[in-house]
Amino acid sequence: MKEKSASEKIVKDIVQANQDLMCILKIIKNLELRQGTLTAGSIRNTVWQVLSNQGVALQTDIDLVFFDPLKSQEYDTLLERQLCKNHPEYNWQVKNEVYMHNYDFNDQAPFTSVTDAIAHFVETPTCIGAYLNQEENIALIAPYGTDDLVKFICRPVPTFMVDQAHISIFKNRVQRKNWLTRYPQLKVLL
Repeated sequence: MKEKSASEKIVKDIVQANQDLMCILKIIKNLELRQGTLTAGSIRNTVWQVLSNQGVALQTDIDLVFFDPLKSQEYDTLLERQLCKNHPEYNWQVKNEVYMHNYDFNDQAPFTSVTDAIAHFVETPTCIGAYLNQEENIALIAPYGTDDLVKFICRPVPTFMVDQAHISIFKNRVQRKNWLTRYPQLKVLL
């Protein structure tokens, strides 16, 4: 499958070269979850570390998301415990995105898929997911593309631009995660 852009190739190459991320993707594939995907910080931070010539280390939770209306919300906890027991080297966080639409606000419409959920993550460089397809190749989910991620641009997604409450969440995340200190080339756009 041909990459959509040069930045997508960069992201795939970085993921492919990272032994931990590839191990995690294989673990996720073997779980056979509906739309099972590695998302968010572990990919974002690895890309930024590599492109910044920093040492690469998984510094955040391993965000495993899936979308299965047939699984109860309690299944997340059971699966997370199982993964922590079987693969304790990783700090797992498991979320069935069927139940996550009210994470930040109570009036959000239910998500329709993992792609829809990823599109509602707070900032564009975090809106990234990866999984192994049937051919064992890396496939990406990037609702806003991968250019912001590889160009160190951080902006809120459209749903986090609607009012001051949403924008505050974005600003607080940027500050709390200390990205501007860790990645001085990062451009935060509002």
